[in-house]
Amino acid sequence: MCKHFDETSWRNSGKNHYVWVASTSQAVCYKVDPSRSREAFERFVGNLGKAPTVTDRYGVYRCLQKDHQYCMSHLIREFHSYAERDGPDGEIGGAIERSLQQACGIQSRFRRELISHRSRNQRLRHCRKKLEYYLIDALAAGSEELAGLSERILDHFDNLWVFAKFKDVDPTNNLAERDLRKLVLWRKKSYGTRSERGKQFVERITSVAGTVKRSGKNAMSFIQKVVSAFYSELDAPHICAASGY
Repeated sequence: MCKHFDETSWRNSGKNHYVWVASTSQAVCYKVDPSRSREAFERFVGNLGKAPTVTDRYGVYRCLQKDHQYCMSHLIREFHSYAERDGPDGEIGGAIERSLQQACGIQSRFRRELISHRSRNQRLRHCRKKLEYYLIDALAAGSEELAGLSERILDHFDNLWVFAKFKDVDPTNNLAERDLRKLVLWRKKSYGTRSERGKQFVERITSVAGTVKRSGKNAMSFIQKVVSAFYSELDAPHICAASGY
């Protein structure tokens, strides 16, 4: 099962923290940690096994060496800023942005069964060649900033196309970004948490609610059953049964 990861800033007891999120099609898990380091990420994810992953290009995620998809949405936003410039940067940046959008569009049409698997692969091969050409063009004719970004993309070019190898892998990290948005809104309303217990509550209640909602079930109903079982000294319902996996 493909796993999506992302992170954002948080405040706990007046100090800088970070919320890590791990998302799949069936579950979501949050962890608040004082650090945004590779060690913090590895503490959070544990043993990933052989599952493909999707993230942005934050350096910590480079430890995910096998079947690691880079989020094309992030790249589209990055190259859009160049597309708005005048001169070669604007022209090349726009071409790269459109190629990335085209790749996402091809995959979207395939997912909606509007094109066949063979047609998708043919179109993606053509799109891949165009994108590689535009990135090389950026090395030759773009500004130092654009050339540097393009070189970094070319160094990990295969990470843009993992989604073409696996049925359940997306070319974007939208799943984790949507899940993380809930914590961003919470942070804006409450300014974070003020204690270790508060931090643990946020981690656990959002993980439970998000996972139960994945299957279309009522999260509040499940939490009520868990609390009732606790005070009645009964076995609580298991979240796996509630979320349908």
